Amino acid sequence: MGEDGRMESNDSIDETEMKLLRFQANEEHVFLLGEQGKLLANTDFRETAPDVFDIYHTVVLPELRGQGIASKLVAKTVEEIHRRGGRVTATCTYAKAWLERHPQEEDSIQ
Repeated sequence: MGEDGRMESNDSIDETEMKLLRFQANEEHVFLLGEQGKLLANTDFRETAPDVFDIYHTVVLPELRGQGIASKLVAKTVEEIHRRGGRVTATCTYAKAWLERHPQEEDSIQ
């Protein structure tokens, strides 16, 4: 990771590390960590109204794209928001498209 906290393209992982992936959540993020706590992917979300959470950013290391990691990450984010009793919306284009492909996970926000 760079000094500004952003992931850099040289932050690659190997096959062994892929087997050790683990998702974690904190107040406004769900992130995917590899071996030794290396940040591989994350989503950012925020509460925009009482119990309504907007997924507004999703990022996966470039060399990990196309492996279904972003989909699993958004699914874990939706799961985390629901665990908190919240409803999900998305302004992130990837998360919005994911919710359209998984309508059972999208919450009706009036």
